[in-house]
Amino acid sequence: MVEYGNPNQFVRLIIKLETVGPVPVIVGKGTVLVVGRAVRGPVDECVVMTSSTEASHYFYSGGLKDAIELIFAQGAPVVYAVRVLGTSHATATKVLTDGLSSPNDVVTVNAYSPGIWGNAITVKVLQGSYKATEFSQYGIPGDGTVGPYYTDNIALYQSSANWVKVAGIAKTIVYTSPPSADQVYVDTVNGSLTFGTAVPATSLITYSLKYYTVKIVLSDNESTYTYDNISSLVKLVARLNSSGFVEAEAVAGETHLPKIDATATHILTGGLDGTTITTDDWEDALWVGGNAAAELIGAPQCACITEYEVDTGTHDLIPVLDGWATEMANKFHPCQCFVAAAPNLSVDQLLDLASGYSNRLLTIVGNGWDNSATEQNIACARAGKEAAVAIGESAALPRNAMNGLNGLLNTFDQDEVDTLTQDTDASVDAIIKSRGIRPYVGITTDQTWQFLRTVDNRTINWVIVCSNEIAQQFFHEKRTKAVMAALKASIESVLQDLLRDENIRAYKLDVYPHSKDTGKVIVKISMENIGHIERIDETIAVGILNENEDTNVITEVSEE
Repeated sequence: MVEYGNPNQFVRLIIKLETVGPVPVIVGKGTVLVVGRAVRGPVDECVVMTSSTEASHYFYSGGLKDAIELIFAQGAPVVYAVRVLGTSHATATKVLTDGLSSPNDVVTVNAYSPGIWGNAITVKVLQGSYKATEFSQYGIPGDGTVGPYYTDNIALYQSSANWVKVAGIAKTIVYTSPPSADQVYVDTVNGSLTFGTAVPATSLITYSLKYYTVKIVLSDNESTYTYDNISSLVKLVARLNSSGFVEAEAVAGETHLPKIDATATHILTGGLDGTTITTDDWEDALWVGGNAAAELIGAPQCACITEYEVDTGTHDLIPVLDGWATEMANKFHPCQCFVAAAPNLSVDQLLDLASGYSNRLLTIVGNGWDNSATEQNIACARAGKEAAVAIGESAALPRNAMNGLNGLLNTFDQDEVDTLTQDTDASVDAIIKSRGIRPYVGITTDQTWQFLRTVDNRTINWVIVCSNEIAQQFFHEKRTKAVMAALKASIESVLQDLLRDENIRAYKLDVYPHSKDTGKVIVKISMENIGHIERIDETIAVGILNENEDTNVITEVSEE
């Protein structure tokens, strides 16, 4: 028996799994959580994607990006992805300043994600192809002095179209100081106005002045983006952010564009990958993704990790995934988890590895790598296909063969496949190449026959998630017959769907109050599944048929 839930909580749900017979089968299109390394991408954040094209956008390259694309290739509709990175990681950054003699910080440019990759990003600020006009819509109030009064822009342009007025009276513009009584000095470098006579506090300064726009050239050594004729700091930030690989933010209170300088190349610095990635980092990433998925959808249908070990030769990430899967289920968020063993392990080595595990939610894929140049992770493909197959179908069906794989790096003959599947001490998910690349059966590390097949466990997971969601609606309701009837009807609707779709043969549901504990209601569910054909016994009788026998029947087929 397996029990989920915390019995020490005052308000709690306990779900018990008992091995009393065959279990039902329901397979719905679902989500996949994948955790792995990537060159780029958010850290400590779960990215939800609905298409494979988003993989390279968020994560650029690496095992995580490849796994996401492989999962989508299996037909999974949604992928939850988390990038693993070591602690003490940092994001590359650069602050751009304006062109004043005492420069002001005007905009901060950060790589969109942590890591050393950001140190390759460069920014150039060039003169734009066109000029813009700053018009003082509301004007600048005089303060009783000659100034200087500062406009929103620097790098002003000497133009006959420029004008400056005080209380509606035009002033003659000069571009060399000092100005005479009826003149105003326009400093084209710092964008300031200085008058020949003081501007009364009751007067309003209005103006229309030409200034240079800027051209931004942004590069990460792979892609280069050029944004021309940027006329404001707000637009500059928007253009930079549209690149997809930097995040820009204007300094509060600043309006100046950064200094135009064709000779300067601004390089982002400070990006760090952090310390060596540990098993704790992998576990933390799993919880980031698991918690995000649980909050949105109850639980991902399946989960996978792109690697199997941190320390060479230890397979130390398998117990991390094993423990995480158990804890997720204990929070009523169960999902089927897949991890590949090291390539080219023998049958005996695989059985030794799997013998340490007995978890209905954990599948170790024995020959988990294809023979392409990049060695695609078949465990991730298994997760994608397991989540995507139609209701009532096994991922082992030939029509559900995995896509995007080049072949098997390690192949097993029939005897080896049978040994991996039927060994008395361990069970390993063997992949075959027969009518496509697919699992021989699709099994977990739990050898209890009720919990051995992944297709059956997805049904269990479905019932647990639905039961939890239903139960949450009934906590603290009065324990009346009407309320318990409503609880029963809600659960029964789930079972009826299974029965209607021929995913279970029969079920029994009881809901009743505990005889002594007035705060407890008992829910008992028994289900009988349809099953999947795995053995066919065929007898062919050859000879003279008895006249009394049906001459059209010479073959008898029976199912065990």
